[in-house]
Amino acid sequence: MKGGTRTLERMMKIAKENDILIVDMYMNGKEGAMSQSYDGMCIIAIDPRKIVSAADRKEKTAHELGHCMTGSFYDENCPVVPGGRCERRAVAWSVRNTVSKRAIMNALHSGLTEVWQLAEHFNVTEHFMIDALVYYGLYSN
Repeated sequence: MKGGTRTLERMMKIAKENDILIVDMYMNGKEGAMSQSYDGMCIIAIDPRKIVSAADRKEKTAHELGHCMTGSFYDENCPVVPGGRCERRAVAWSVRNTVSKRAIMNALHSGLTEVWQLAEHFNVTEHFMIDALVYYGLYSN
């Protein structure tokens, strides 16, 4: 686990252990999506054309897996279930299951104080690193 971060392989293992199918699928407008069938099975689709790096693939997988693992499903056209709440739950799950607060604190104490430095250290994008710092209360935007 480089720099205290979990790998894409770990995300795939979590999916397999929870009977969550992950497929590559071309999509217009979206980079990733998840769906839950009537029998409760969760399916995650990731558009491989929109993956820019290994870190990006891991983050998209972790985010969609976060929806499945927390049951945070919504329909953009349905006002009954707030999409923002579902997104926050998915982000929180993906952060908690990708990088720990302790690992971030250790990196900060070692002198890595810039977002780009932390992102590089944990092999995540800067956007994800900001999500993690905000989630753990270490950064406010």
